[in-house]
Amino acid sequence: MKSNIFREKEEGNMKRLAVFFAGLMIVVFAGAQVLAQDVVRMRFGHVAPPMHAQHKASEWFAQYVEKESGGRIKCSTHPQGQLGAHNQMLEQLQVGTLEVTSVAGSALTDFVPEIALISLPFMFNTTEEMFLLLDSPVGKKIEAAFGPKKLYCGGFTTHGFKAFLNRKNAITKIEDMGQSKWRVIPNELFIDTYKAMGVSPVTLPWPEVFSALQRGVIDGIDLTPNETWGAKIYEVVKYMSLCKLGQNPQVYVASPIFLEKLPPDLKAIVIKGMKEAAKWHTAKVMEEDSTVVMPDLKAKGLQINEVSAAELEKFRNAVKPVHDKWKAKLGAEIYDESVAFLKKARQK
Repeated sequence: MKSNIFREKEEGNMKRLAVFFAGLMIVVFAGAQVLAQDVVRMRFGHVAPPMHAQHKASEWFAQYVEKESGGRIKCSTHPQGQLGAHNQMLEQLQVGTLEVTSVAGSALTDFVPEIALISLPFMFNTTEEMFLLLDSPVGKKIEAAFGPKKLYCGGFTTHGFKAFLNRKNAITKIEDMGQSKWRVIPNELFIDTYKAMGVSPVTLPWPEVFSALQRGVIDGIDLTPNETWGAKIYEVVKYMSLCKLGQNPQVYVASPIFLEKLPPDLKAIVIKGMKEAAKWHTAKVMEEDSTVVMPDLKAKGLQINEVSAAELEKFRNAVKPVHDKWKAKLGAEIYDESVAFLKKARQK
């Protein structure tokens, strides 16, 4: 009789334990699901190759946001246009199907025309001047222009000054320009610039440039030293003429739709991460240019010259009509404010 009572109690205890552990498993599983849902997954797309500073900066950003968020943000990086061309990624940001990208300023002019201000030919004498302007009220106006276009401006960087690259001859004066067939990106500002320098430019997509130089379809292009090195353009040109043609700004851009879905603390981390990544990106380009890029380009046989100050003034005079046209397009107020700011900065 007693054994039956003990057996019933034991069975009852086992049932209660089974119910307890089943409940515990449900709680643990539900908690795991909540944790999984709390992880924000985002993608960072761009068109640069993996060896380029632009990709290294995207990886730096991914590590930064994961560390600062304690693992609540996971960011994957996608180089070489895996997620589309510049304009396609910008369109994805606008509808919220991509989270972050870094793009050339030239690619942004169709979306945010004000960005053309920092891509105007011979606008800056130094890289520092560009960043001073971007830190001024002019820069704030440029940043503000992103919002109405359903884009968020997260930070600015640069790949440096563009130089003339040519397979036939060095450029020492503006008259040399007309002796070659020049490729430009299909962008109104850059087409205007080359026409003002006496050239009928050829527009070619970037993937065709290397073979076009190799086959003599074109003779020259403009790129920064860092880009020349990264794309191995030194294999198909002989001359690099340093001329401060213009900065090649890159912009970190995020989707406002994505940002607004984030908790405030994670949103702050992503925004700060873009600014810090842009600074890291700039420093990396400058470091590579001085310690690796320029020495290596010379070692590979690229003949490098610098256009004289007197000849640069002739280039500046030639492109004045371009500035006049884009002053009208962008608005006289912001253009004049920029010129006045730079003039004052140069007097210090």
